[in-house]
Amino acid sequence: MLSKNRIKQINALQQKKFRSESHTFVAEGHKVVMELLRSPLRVREIFATCDWIAQHAAKFHGVKITETSDAEIKKISAMQTACNVVAEVEMKSETPFALDANTLYLAMDSVRDPGNFGTIIRIANWFGIKTILASDDCVDLYNPKVIQASMGSAFRVDVQYCDLPKTLASAQSIGLPVYGTFLDGDNIYTASLSNKGIVVLGNEGHGILPDTAKQITRRILIPCGAPSDTAPESLNVATATAIVCSEFFRQCIMN
Repeated sequence: MLSKNRIKQINALQQKKFRSESHTFVAEGHKVVMELLRSPLRVREIFATCDWIAQHAAKFHGVKITETSDAEIKKISAMQTACNVVAEVEMKSETPFALDANTLYLAMDSVRDPGNFGTIIRIANWFGIKTILASDDCVDLYNPKVIQASMGSAFRVDVQYCDLPKTLASAQSIGLPVYGTFLDGDNIYTASLSNKGIVVLGNEGHGILPDTAKQITRRILIPCGAPSDTAPESLNVATATAIVCSEFFRQCIMN
């Protein structure tokens, strides 16, 4: 049984301030919690129904597991439909970071929607991109909706928050091309793409912001197949990410 104080503590982790103070975050749902087994992250405590515990507790040897009723799970869940397991997890330790001239990175410029952010992390994981650069004003990696949307990929992809324009400028100094999507860019399907560089995705409403755009060295375009008078104004940023990553991946494996 969970005390009112413990419920309050877990609910507080939905806010960045309290996550930063405790250096922990919440992961919800069977799929996401089981992905923790494949990660180096330390699970501090699991709250789960008796049925879940009976089937899966042995896999989390040494982890504190608290049996919790459906009603209690609902009280600590941030999901619209409460699940049967919630975990309190310690954040990744911060490590020094430096750009590698032989690596392909994704970069997110002021991406605020947690669903988009989490989905982009999942896409990066799918295509083998190990590091994402995020501008300091992007949504927090440990936001519960980001963790949920990433479906465990947030535990495997390194997300580095940074002064993005400054980082992109330093990329040029080591010979890394910086790609960005623009309406006046080169057709991505006919452009020659590198297997190293930084691919920048923009804000949901405003695209790549002006200070960041100044650092772009290769402007690319996802062409639209619809007539101009019926075409949507833009693609969802996560959808655009999937298309761009797919084309980079296709060219890399064919070359």
